Amino acid sequence: MNTVLERNTRNVVVRMSNKRWNLLLELEAAYHTAKKIMAAKKECEISEPMKVEEALSFIDSL
Repeated sequence: MNTVLERNTRNVVVRMSNKRWNLLLELEAAYHTAKKIMAAKKECEISEPMKVEEALSFIDSL
């Protein structure tokens, strides 16, 4: 259960358990990972086809 302790135009102070906080951090990390994957998918769809060796050298250059 969350309890809002303070709220203003810039911040919200909430009391919650460590377990719930850790879950929220994991969910946020998963969201960022999924966002990067979707951006990479779009990039793959518009890029030119490569041979395996070209793709591996490109990956190594990143």
